[in-house]
Amino acid sequence: MAREIDMQLFEHAVNVTATALRGAMGGEGSQPPAYAADLFRQVWAALKEAAEELPERGSRAGFSG
Repeated sequence: MAREIDMQLFEHAVNVTATALRGAMGGEGSQPPAYAADLFRQVWAALKEAAEELPERGSRAGFSG
């Protein structure tokens, strides 16, 4: 299950990075290729951190059992 979630986060990080890079790459005076890698690392780290802060699946907020 954790591997499946990691893959979903990875795919989302790729999509977010691609969206953020649109228009920033390839033109004259655009960002260097390393910018894409740095941006992806930052997005990936932020998504993993946010996922760790989510409550466990199956737990219901506001309810104790």
